[in-house]
This record gives sequence, C-alpha cells and structure tokens, in this order.
Amino acid sequence: MPMFDFVCTSCQHAFEALVRGSAQPACPACSSTAIEKQLSLPAIKTSSTHGQAMAAAKRRDKAQGQERVHAQRQYELSHDD
Repeated sequence: MPMFDFVCTSCQHAFEALVRGSAQPACPACSSTAIEKQLSLPAIKTSSTHGQAMAAAKRRDKAQGQERVHAQRQYELSHDD
C-alpha cells in the first residue's frame, strides 16, 4: 500500500494518507490541498528492538493478568452463593 506522511502548509497538521496514482490528498483538519510530502522512516527490526518489544509485551500481559485476577476476585466476593 502506498502510504505517505504529509504536513499541511496551511495549518501544520501532520497526517498519513493512502495515495493511489496521481491523486492529491487533502488535509483532514482543514481540507487544504497545500501539503508537503515528508520522508518516512523505515521500520527497523533488530535483536535489541525485538527484545524491547517482547519485554513490553510481557509487562502488559502481566498487568492485564493481575487486573483479570482482581476482577474475578471482586466478582466472587460480590456474588456469594
């Protein structure tokens, strides 16, 4: 997909747009067509970025697991059978 980063020269709004062929996108904030295409940086995957992503995912999963355990415990306490 041809996704590009743009900055509107009228309102300085930064946005991404899918551009097909010679279509000229408009700014979603002010509808101006006075925009500048920006350089997009490629996503880089290295062993260190992979490790950081995995560590962040583990922290997120641990926090969500603790929230589920707490919610289950609160449910059990409030629904005494």
